Amino acid sequence: MTTFVGSASAGGPSTAPYDCVDARGRAFPAKVTYFTGGGQLKVTISAPAIPAGFPANSINTTAIFNGPSGGVVYDGAINPPYPGGAPVFNLGAIPKVSGTIGVGQPLADVISGPPPSPSNWSLRVLFPGWPGWYCVARAPLSPTLLYS
Repeated sequence: MTTFVGSASAGGPSTAPYDCVDARGRAFPAKVTYFTGGGQLKVTISAPAIPAGFPANSINTTAIFNGPSGGVVYDGAINPPYPGGAPVFNLGAIPKVSGTIGVGQPLADVISGPPPSPSNWSLRVLFPGWPGWYCVARAPLSPTLLYS
């Protein structure tokens, strides 16, 4: 990882607080950290633990960012096994599926008004057999995430 004078991070880590709601309507805060590399995204979410476990490559994650030329979307079901009960979810490396961005350009989280919902989110996590999560950023990523 290369770090630029305290204001940007090539590839991450870059972190922001998010407000989330699950498909049952339960609201909760989350801390989300992003890393980029090779056109892919890794996501770490610190949030309330889920008691159920999930096999590898079964949790679908979609993340939407603002880039210099418009929206950039990552989407995929790529994850290590989740044992259940852990308060940290590691997801990815998730491929970029749309948007144009060049190496070294900034990716900004999409900050929309609360509350998050199935129709208002910039980070969505869908679990097999468990209520999905819909999240919106409360603040900009820190430091700025640079695409790599």
